[in-house]
Amino acid sequence: MPFRRRPSAVAAAALAAAVGIVSGGCTTSEWDTSELNDDTPTTVRRYTSDQAGLEESLTDYLSAVGDDLGEWAAPRDQASCAAQRLVRRLTVDHILELGFDPQAATLALDFPAEEKASVVNILLGCIDFSSAILETYSSYQKLPLAQSSCFAEGFDRLGLTRDLVSGLVDGSEPDPFANSDRMASGMASLAVECLEEDDLLPNAPMPRLPEAKNSPGTTTSTTAPPDTNDDGDLEGIEPGGPLDTTTTAPDSPATTGR
Repeated sequence: MPFRRRPSAVAAAALAAAVGIVSGGCTTSEWDTSELNDDTPTTVRRYTSDQAGLEESLTDYLSAVGDDLGEWAAPRDQASCAAQRLVRRLTVDHILELGFDPQAATLALDFPAEEKASVVNILLGCIDFSSAILETYSSYQKLPLAQSSCFAEGFDRLGLTRDLVSGLVDGSEPDPFANSDRMASGMASLAVECLEEDDLLPNAPMPRLPEAKNSPGTTTSTTAPPDTNDDGDLEGIEPGGPLDTTTTAPDSPATTGR
């Protein structure tokens, strides 16, 4: 369980620091922070290479919550169900022969086609991936709950959930164009079925874009617009000012012969 600081201890430490600054000026003091320290020892967890170790390793792998808030992890009881069935079905020795490392668990192993199908079936039987899709789409208000539920039900109905789990076993994103474009066409049909027009627009005022040239409602003309400035009115130059060269200076003695 993560350690949480007690508010009273934090407030007391802050108050003590403030009093020290006022009374001690620039002096350095050492404060007792024992109440704030986390003395819980941390050690790297090691898994044994027997049945119990492999089951524990796979359970932790399937239920681990990462740093990415957009990720989803299976509940521990569902992950444990999958781990136990996988080890029973494949046996400890065979899983280790495939290159499984209990200290760095993964399901992206070189399974034969028949075994891969069994792994996918076990994962689908133990883990509620519909909840995964629902929570992933609806979390942080990416989509409303009704639309997210529609996607979750549609993934199951169209067989897209199996493609997602197969990607988990392959260690890669599912190919949208595999199986006759099943993922791509399924996602497109679900977008039409589950989303309203307003769901595709950002929740903010849209800036008005300039109209395209020759678009309906606009006219084009080959005639240049009239020049509204007189030749003597130069933009940015004050008439009669030092930069104005359009006015005629009075005759100087040199030009009048005086």
